[in-house]
Amino acid sequence: MSQELKDSSVWKNKEFIPFIFLRFSLIFALFIQSTSVAYEIFKVTQKEIYLGLIGLFEFAPILLTAFYAGQLVDKLDKRKILLVCISCYMITSFVLMFVNLESIRSQIGIPVYLGVCYLAFFILGLTRAFSGPSLFALLALVVRKENYTKAIPLSSSAFMIGSVLGPLAGGLILAQFGIEAALITAFVIMCISMVMILLISPKPPDKSEAESTESAMQRIKEGLKFIWATPIILAVLSLDMFAVFFGGAESLLPAFVEKVLKQGPETFGFLRSAHGIGSLIMMFFLSSLPLLRGNVGPKLLGAVALFGLCIISFGLTKNVYICFAILLFAGAFDAVSMVIRQSILQIKTPENLKGRVSSVNSIFVSSSNELGALESGIAATFLGLVPAIIFGGSMTIITVILIAILIKPIRKVELN
Repeated sequence: MSQELKDSSVWKNKEFIPFIFLRFSLIFALFIQSTSVAYEIFKVTQKEIYLGLIGLFEFAPILLTAFYAGQLVDKLDKRKILLVCISCYMITSFVLMFVNLESIRSQIGIPVYLGVCYLAFFILGLTRAFSGPSLFALLALVVRKENYTKAIPLSSSAFMIGSVLGPLAGGLILAQFGIEAALITAFVIMCISMVMILLISPKPPDKSEAESTESAMQRIKEGLKFIWATPIILAVLSLDMFAVFFGGAESLLPAFVEKVLKQGPETFGFLRSAHGIGSLIMMFFLSSLPLLRGNVGPKLLGAVALFGLCIISFGLTKNVYICFAILLFAGAFDAVSMVIRQSILQIKTPENLKGRVSSVNSIFVSSSNELGALESGIAATFLGLVPAIIFGGSMTIITVILIAILIKPIRKVELN
């Protein structure tokens, strides 16, 4: 680590270090878990729609509870909420670990097995509705505001490292030792996440929020009013929701690996990690590139459009290594988009509204990710696997063009 990095005030707050490890370990465990279970579900069903249903069951509870969760995060201790969330993650992880034991699955049968898995994904989605806004708000409490532009790429890098190593580790463990070992590993990493949050001191809300007598509905309306009255925030959320929604073709990777590439779980883990590796490489460049200076609007729009182009190219490719390279670039462009979006949200959102704005963001993000996975599964069922991927990438590019035309403030966003 360079002397400049050591001296950076971002690292002088000791709680930022456990926060980074918390962000990494949590996403690492969740990616091992979701990668392994998704591959196992496709293995026993051989139908893409069952992969899409995973996204539906994760998104439904977020849609139903995110608004309430956001105002609650603003009103309560962020650390306490995360303690409860990580406990729920651990319980759900244990259930998935138990139901995926070969002896248990053979006894309960495939229909019950699928039901338990989808129920687990529902609970994971419900937990994410609270943990996402809590982590978003917590970052602002472990660093000073002037260090946001340094802390956000570091926090995103921790996320990306977990998203790289999680699928890769999940695929390798799945291939060498089976799903039982993969899910045991995920559960152990969840326990490490619990240790990390215990190293962070309580983070009570602002006094005005804690003493607020407004009803939950009034507080939700206040958050929505702020978003609607801030075109930049609204434009960023809309771009994430609609553009990335159609770019969810990577959720079809288990089917693509088996049906198009004719490969096994090792290749699945290899390709599943490509997006994260590309994002991580880009994160290292972002600290030195003037990405967050001046007008970031064209950079954001361009990054999402190039992401869509990568998805189209991915669907047209049948070579494993070319697929890896394309997904690598897709991850790099996604990293640019993510850092810009997170920076806009952190800088433009008042402290007392971060939970509520983040909760709306979680709905938009989940709409793009989980519902995007469902859209891809349905499209693959009716259009075919490869046409569905090409359709998704094409719609991503079209959406970027439409948002640039219809929401003009997105063309010019100054962060300085």
